[in-house]
Amino acid sequence: MTKTTSAAVDDRLSDSNPSIAELHRENRELRAELDQVEPVISAAVLAATAFRMRDQEALLSALRMLVRATRLFEADHACA
Repeated sequence: MTKTTSAAVDDRLSDSNPSIAELHRENRELRAELDQVEPVISAAVLAATAFRMRDQEALLSALRMLVRATRLFEADHACA
């Protein structure tokens, strides 16, 4: 019994229908974009949670992480 990977299934479906291939390509691009902004989103959620819990120490830490994540994101996209 062989395991079928999602990439193999994608390839098989792509061969039979070009619109499905386009959807898979767009999906991969969107996932790559999400991977780039995920640290910013995570830090923002942590900051919001710390704010709601009124935990000043955690809020300061989360805001520092948010600033760091935002700077890295902006540096990566400055050349684009």
